[in-house]
Amino acid sequence: MSSDPGPKVNTTSSLARHLGLSRWTVSRALNGHSGVKSETVERVHAAMDELGFSPNLLARGLRGGKTGVVGICFQTFGTPVFSTRLIALQNALRASGYRAMVELIDGGADLEKQAIRHFQSMKVEGIIFVGGPSSANLAYVEALEKENLMSFVSIDPVIDNLLPQVVVDRAWVMDFILQHLFDLGHRKVAFLGIQEDILYGELRLQVLQETARRLGMDWKNDIEILTDDAFSGMDYQSGRGLADKALKAGGFKSTAILSLNDQVAIGAMGRLQEEGVAIPNDISIVGYDNLPVSAHLHPKLASVDQRIEKISQETVSLLLANIDGTLADDQRQVLIRPDFIKGESLSSPAK
Repeated sequence: MSSDPGPKVNTTSSLARHLGLSRWTVSRALNGHSGVKSETVERVHAAMDELGFSPNLLARGLRGGKTGVVGICFQTFGTPVFSTRLIALQNALRASGYRAMVELIDGGADLEKQAIRHFQSMKVEGIIFVGGPSSANLAYVEALEKENLMSFVSIDPVIDNLLPQVVVDRAWVMDFILQHLFDLGHRKVAFLGIQEDILYGELRLQVLQETARRLGMDWKNDIEILTDDAFSGMDYQSGRGLADKALKAGGFKSTAILSLNDQVAIGAMGRLQEEGVAIPNDISIVGYDNLPVSAHLHPKLASVDQRIEKISQETVSLLLANIDGTLADDQRQVLIRPDFIKGESLSSPAK
């Protein structure tokens, strides 16, 4: 004798029939509308668990319901922090009852536009840009936001925009580091890989120049800016290459190095140590990003922690307020002040 397989529930309508409720009531319970008793909501969700039923999010979105999905449009900048940011954003969305739909964009405005269109077709409730939107798509995105057709948040936008945004306070931390090096006694400092055409490089250099001027440092004589036409950007090999270039020219004239990121700093540190340069006794070095590997170096690398978990939580809070229509004008930008990690690669210069 075969066992009864039970009712087949694969639509909201069949779930409603199974529970003896109207489809309207079940739909409102799934979409989180007010006016549905909490016992009814619990009963609907318990039946879903028991029957293994999951509503079609796209179908619900097409009918005007909430999909519970947020699109993430992610500029791939080629650094290890990329994956950490993505995981943190997904976790923050999950904690708020949302799921992430991710599109990775490799610097192309056309790809970004396609991603935005795709998110719209999938009826996402909002879109998070990491680094974007690009200048080519900015007017389109701002128009959607202005007309309340889509909710957005931009994390660390490369191009200034009017969207709600969460921004790392790079100006503060650049000023802090150069001031800190100066207070330790460093009067000649090298900037490794920090150049105008590198991501956020123009802002960093502008702030560093203002700080150097305030401290009475001569930008031409006290600051070394080490770049190379062959500099590929942000990796370990680039750091090694720039350090090698300095060594071949007679060594660093500075007593401290401020690097574009941890990868560049680690590459440079390795090359210098191969030549017997002691860190920090001979030269101090500071990175940026606070990669996990930085704490396992000898010496441990001084660095900057962008507080990615905090950024993600603030981003999701901002987006949900924007979706709900409760975001005030004076709450549209959140500035996150990074943490400086002292490490062991930083000390006063040798006498």
